[in-house]
Amino acid sequence: MLTQTASHWGQNYFSQSFNRQEWQAHPLSIERQFVIQNRQMREVWFAQKYLGGKSVKRAIGIGVGRAETEVALLQNGAVDFYDLFDVSPVGLNYAKACAEKLGLGERLTCHCMPVGEAVLEDGAYDLVTFVASLHHMQPLDETLKTVRRALKDGGLVWCANEYIGPDRFNYPKTHADIARAFFRQLPPALKNPWHSELPLPSPEEVAAVDPTEAPCSSQIEATVKALFGNLEITSLYGGFAFITFWGLNHDALYETPEGVELVRHILGIDQALSDTGVIPTYFAHLVARKSEINQDSVDRHKVVSDREDIRPARRIKRVIQSAMSALARRT
Repeated sequence: MLTQTASHWGQNYFSQSFNRQEWQAHPLSIERQFVIQNRQMREVWFAQKYLGGKSVKRAIGIGVGRAETEVALLQNGAVDFYDLFDVSPVGLNYAKACAEKLGLGERLTCHCMPVGEAVLEDGAYDLVTFVASLHHMQPLDETLKTVRRALKDGGLVWCANEYIGPDRFNYPKTHADIARAFFRQLPPALKNPWHSELPLPSPEEVAAVDPTEAPCSSQIEATVKALFGNLEITSLYGGFAFITFWGLNHDALYETPEGVELVRHILGIDQALSDTGVIPTYFAHLVARKSEINQDSVDRHKVVSDREDIRPARRIKRVIQSAMSALARRT
């Protein structure tokens, strides 16, 4: 299973066509996340908000891929030393080369293996990071228990850009129907030419591509909360956008004015649907701190959001109508 996962990601880490399929990779999505993070790169945002601008001695990154976030944390002085774990050597080799080019090669160690096979010293780490990777870890609770043992008291877990939506992308019918209705109204040039209807994968198809893809993503929030007791979530939205992106002409989204405008409207609708509770956030930053678990700390769990309080139906209708009118004028 992990051999297949390593091969899949090793082939796609540097694939432009693969990356263009990811809604979060579009410049407008990156810009929105930048705004959510107080107009800071996520590494700077995290270091200032949760580390108080100070450095930690040891961190462990799990499922790091190309480890761009981890290397950035080394570079900006937030972390002194990193242990990096991934099942694919492709990303790890890239991370090591980048670190060495920056003069940081001695400050990280790469381990090409699942973290569950590693022997980690109890209480050895100040920080554990999962960058869009915790939803690949199974069994989820065992991974998080391993993390908790490896953390010092007061140590942090940061799950960055984490997918917390439905398991194996098995979207609820109400969520999928909204995206399908929107997709049907789009100009043909902005759709994948092979699909007249929005193509959504089955859980079996998702698992066939990568057996580790989101087997228990919907349980992440509750599991982290249960094991750590305190949890802060910063919504990155993505429910509507993630579903809709399956059927789009991804090159057009980058290379044509109409495509860029479509992404702008998809993100507006995405935010409106999430803010009003119609489709919950599918992506988020989750930050938890190791402490004694008690009911008081569990009760302090909160969702971090400063979105405006609005009337759901009115805003959703206004945003969708605006999007379709603008696209009609351009085509």
